[in-house]
Amino acid sequence: MARTARRTGQTAPAAQAGQALFADFLPYLITRLAWQLNCDLVLKLKREGINLTRWRILAVLAMGDGVTVNAITDRAMLQQSALSRALISMQREGYVRRVPRRADARYVEVWLTPRGRALFDSLNVIVRRRQERLLRNFTPAERAAAFGLMRSLSRNLSEPDRPSH
Repeated sequence: MARTARRTGQTAPAAQAGQALFADFLPYLITRLAWQLNCDLVLKLKREGINLTRWRILAVLAMGDGVTVNAITDRAMLQQSALSRALISMQREGYVRRVPRRADARYVEVWLTPRGRALFDSLNVIVRRRQERLLRNFTPAERAAAFGLMRSLSRNLSEPDRPSH
């Protein structure tokens, strides 16, 4: 708390008042949790010599190889330019290979190499430990409910807005 107040130039009571204002604002709480998770993950990945962009690419490809650049952009939540730069260096380093799609050469599919799969597998252990830390003290039912809630929230935002009555 004192660090937040020092960084923003606010006094401790002002910083506390600002946080209390958003204590029941779900988008703030989700953003805050995502920020905490990303900060923690960036530190852990950095120790392994990889950045968040590369981790997201590896994770998407580990779910299923032969993914198009557009699909990776969407699933990894990356900008196309950042993805393209990362893929070029990851291919040069032997983690991925890019192959024109057989049915339509206008599309390029990206595949993990054995080296890329090994890197994903080693990092996945770290990421899964992090998830366990996040969910510690949750019962199996609470864990299932947390996943269900996250999926429902995401689905709600994926649907078009409907006017409220």
